[in-house]
Amino acid sequence: MRKILYILPLLIILTANPGCKKFLNVEPVTSLSGNNFWKTSKDAEDFTKDVYRLFRASTMSSIMLAMGDYRNGPGKATSVNPKRHDLDYLAVNNMKKLLAADATRTRPDYNASLEWYQARARYDLIPDWKPFYKTIQAANILYKEVDRIQDPAFSEANRKQYKGEAVFMRCLSYFFLVRLFSDVPYFTNAYNQDPLPRTDMVIVLKNCIADLDKVKNDLPWTYKDPANRAVRAMRGSAIALMMHMNMWCAGFDQANTNSYYRAVDDLGKEIENIGEAEQGAYTLLPIEQTYLVMFGRSQEGLFEIQLNNNSGEVSGDRRYKFSNGVAHLPFLTSTDRLQSEFTFKSDYMKRIFPETVADKRKTVWFDVADIYDETGKAIIYKFFNRAAPTQGDDDNPIIFRYADVLLLHAEALAELGEDGPAEILLNRIRNRAGADPFPANPGEGKIKDAIYYERCKELLGEGHYFYDLVRTRKIMNPTYCYSPLSFSAFISKAWTWPISSSALTNNPYMTLNSYWQ
Repeated sequence: MRKILYILPLLIILTANPGCKKFLNVEPVTSLSGNNFWKTSKDAEDFTKDVYRLFRASTMSSIMLAMGDYRNGPGKATSVNPKRHDLDYLAVNNMKKLLAADATRTRPDYNASLEWYQARARYDLIPDWKPFYKTIQAANILYKEVDRIQDPAFSEANRKQYKGEAVFMRCLSYFFLVRLFSDVPYFTNAYNQDPLPRTDMVIVLKNCIADLDKVKNDLPWTYKDPANRAVRAMRGSAIALMMHMNMWCAGFDQANTNSYYRAVDDLGKEIENIGEAEQGAYTLLPIEQTYLVMFGRSQEGLFEIQLNNNSGEVSGDRRYKFSNGVAHLPFLTSTDRLQSEFTFKSDYMKRIFPETVADKRKTVWFDVADIYDETGKAIIYKFFNRAAPTQGDDDNPIIFRYADVLLLHAEALAELGEDGPAEILLNRIRNRAGADPFPANPGEGKIKDAIYYERCKELLGEGHYFYDLVRTRKIMNPTYCYSPLSFSAFISKAWTWPISSSALTNNPYMTLNSYWQ
């Protein structure tokens, strides 16, 4: 009975009310569960787990995560699947053609295959931001209602941790929304019923940074139970999110860039000086153990989405994960595919992994003979265990990991003109990869470029490529971007996704992204 009670509030959030006149309207928890809920620590735990589940549904119901490597990217579809024109549309930022092609799929009959429905959902679900607002609403409810628990076994530290997790999940959802749509409606009250306009993205991010700063110290550096490591919010998760948000603010609030870079420097020092020492919370694992990082819950993980075949925590379509696009037999046992559907362009791979430069990632993550191949023979082994090629593909999609924040910190320091400390952080990543320290050769260029390309190498396939182009404005520079945007297109927000017209329903304050109209 109690399980039913805790699920009820979120079911109301998930269920659309056709006659509803309010924006993101939900019925109060008290009217759904009487006085039987928010009594015990188990109630808080059960509700919190559903907040994480909602976020997983928000991100894993479409190809959203993989899109970070496909869009405006240095890759292309291979000939193994001629139906994957979507990959080529994304590579040149032709979102209108992408979504128009997706919209032409009409239900052929009542016995349409699951594969057809999964294919339809790859892109046309992304413009609908309601799943993220369901997560935000649930997080807001958790933050408010957890104060009602008076169980003697529920300590004040417990209460603060759950509230910290609620704030983290709310802010993480806003981070995803901002990266997808720029300005978005913003609210933090538990039962919002008012139609809202879109709030400037920098204001949204700054509000989130302030909220996270208030609660991050209430989160543990790590968990005693290794099953919770990285899949539940930790202090390092909050710090990583704050660092990313500050870097986005620096890109879009250019009058105040140094203050954001300085904030990243302070946060970077906190996670490096304390997080590494606190119970051995965070560390860089040997490059040969990258597949353990990708599998999840490692000491390098800061936040990731939990997937587990055994407990049904998987996405319906494996194409939603980038790792599927660059894999084939023997790692995809459900198909007879001998080539990957997606491949990186040879000239790009030679740029980030030069043929004559030492780097263990070339040999650990790739078959050396195929690293520059464009036909689809290459497999990126960073996502797979070579010793167990038939294992399930339930590796956790990584949102933040330790190598990522070290490079963000290095980037902020370089922008502040502190090249020496930036070089030390850059070389930590290079040393782990068995690569020569910067500067490896006289022609390598300036440290800012070295850090950027190090992110391209280290975070390959983890969803950062496109967003790094956008926040640094390199997306307008053909030196870095294969399909650059013009300045006018960038200002008109051609880097965003279209917003579903359903957002206009019963909301006189709402506007859509004009570039895509």
